Amino acid sequence: MKLKRMMFLLSFLTILVGLFTLCTESVHAANSTVFRDGDKLKLTLDDGNGVNRVFKFDLPFTIKPDTPIRLYSNYIEIPPGDFTIDYANSTISIADSRPAPGPGSENHIEFPIATTMEGTVQSVDESTVTPLAEEPKVTQPEVETNIKEIPTPSEPEVAQPVDEPKVIEPQVTQPVVEPKVDQEVDESPEIPLSIPSGENFPGTFTINSSGTSFSVRLKMKNIQPTYTSYVMVKNADAQLIKRIQFDPETTFSYPLSNLNLSTGGYYFYIKMIDQSGNSAASVPQFVPINNNKAQQVEVFIDGKLQQYEQPATSISGSMLVPFRAVFEALGAKVKWDGATKTVTATKGNTTIKLTVGSRDAYINGKLVRLNAAPRLINGKVMVPIRFVSEALGAKVKWNIAAQSVVIFHAPPQVLTTSESEQLMEENEDASESHSNPTILKKISTTFSKSTDIVFVIDVTSSMTGTLDYVRQKVKGFVDSVPAGSQFAVVAFRDINLKADKDLEFLEFTTDKNKLKGNLNMLRPSAGGDLKESGLEAIQLAISKFPKNSNSKTIIFITDAPVHDKNTALGKARFSVDEINEQLQKNGVIFNAIVPANGLANKQMKKLVETNKGTLYDIKDAKLNLAK
Repeated sequence: MKLKRMMFLLSFLTILVGLFTLCTESVHAANSTVFRDGDKLKLTLDDGNGVNRVFKFDLPFTIKPDTPIRLYSNYIEIPPGDFTIDYANSTISIADSRPAPGPGSENHIEFPIATTMEGTVQSVDESTVTPLAEEPKVTQPEVETNIKEIPTPSEPEVAQPVDEPKVIEPQVTQPVVEPKVDQEVDESPEIPLSIPSGENFPGTFTINSSGTSFSVRLKMKNIQPTYTSYVMVKNADAQLIKRIQFDPETTFSYPLSNLNLSTGGYYFYIKMIDQSGNSAASVPQFVPINNNKAQQVEVFIDGKLQQYEQPATSISGSMLVPFRAVFEALGAKVKWDGATKTVTATKGNTTIKLTVGSRDAYINGKLVRLNAAPRLINGKVMVPIRFVSEALGAKVKWNIAAQSVVIFHAPPQVLTTSESEQLMEENEDASESHSNPTILKKISTTFSKSTDIVFVIDVTSSMTGTLDYVRQKVKGFVDSVPAGSQFAVVAFRDINLKADKDLEFLEFTTDKNKLKGNLNMLRPSAGGDLKESGLEAIQLAISKFPKNSNSKTIIFITDAPVHDKNTALGKARFSVDEINEQLQKNGVIFNAIVPANGLANKQMKKLVETNKGTLYDIKDAKLNLAK
């Protein structure tokens, strides 16, 4: 009887040790660690190396094949269309159209706990999961035993020699830290941008009947506060010339006259961008602009304004234009027979014949009756533009508001990618009516001697318009400060404690062209949550001032609050108070261009007031911003 009891106890202890071993081993599968974050599980993957596109996720349980898995690299979500999942082999593959995660990049996946299914374990065992941002909890065994339970480690353990078994004492759960009264709550992760582009974009762009203004309306619910909405305007060469930011919550109307567009053809479209650089855009719409006071009729072919020696003329309801210019613009070869006064145009398999003074025209030998006959006007042979355009396969529209004929061979192909949207440089004087040019000029007047100046700039996606402003105003700023001053740039995003690696520092220079070139290299992207890693950027700027600097100034530019280690645990290395001490210790004057109210203003106001600077409203530092 005693032997049976001993055997039973031995079996029980063996099972218990096996369960503890399973709990310990399930935390680390290959190089992976599982964390719990609310109702989600997070699983770390191997770090990137700049080449690998396939990552294995080893789990102590299986998940349903339809589980919605989200993939992140350096805390930036990769769009679902840019990776595929092989549930059978537990691998995730990044598409070739996207760069492989860079060397040292931290990669992880997330999925709901509720999606686990029967497999290695029946459900998610809490002992296999490390709670996020908490110390591992210890579950005491319910039976009296000499074997101490091994808590789930948060870091891989070093293998112990066989003859020296390692005994790990249970860790005590840390007490919950009560938040400070003025501590702001960190935002939840941003919902990925799932708005479709193209014809299914949920918004409309409309020009009013008089052609004096446009309106935009978004047909969406729950527009995320971290989305930025624009109306983009490109010229006939598809170069971005205007970017108008608007509030997506209401119908937005804006006068075309405020854009100061010259006579010509333009493409308008709606663009929405989130903090991670994901975007969606409507189909670009062609808009002719005719500023001729006499309302002379203009002709646009494939978006390009046509220039005729003899202006377009309306005869019997038909618009006539010089024959050679219109046929050649439509890609046809033209012959003129002076004896018979006959025009012959050929394009591909289509041949058109017209005769001055006759309403009879021929398309491939087939008779067509015209509303108005070709005629001579001031020595120029004029032909009906609608007839010849449609005969050659083009589509013709009459824009009554702009008094313009609009002709397209095919629907215009205008890119709406971020790479195609670098704003063309404006003449600084010409752009004064669209943005306040005095911010940088005002700052420049505060310098009485040569100064080392660092621009510390938030370059997340929502800062696109402000970055354009700095690029286009910086040359005038450099010319206004005392000779001998030198300039550097620190660019930052939401780097989540990867400051030493991910912050961009562009070295000091006295050359304004090099400074502008440095600014032109910056591309707004990424972000994550609303707050950014601005304090790490300020600290980097302080550290980069030359030791022999007599005068130091930082110009800090952001539209968002910064992560503060006192209020956003685990997301920042510094607090506002610590950075304030560093600025004072190093004698740095601190100017800030931030929103006129809100948390960002409150945080930077303290640094500005303590360090002899000035606070400016960021809405006065954006090009083409509708106010």
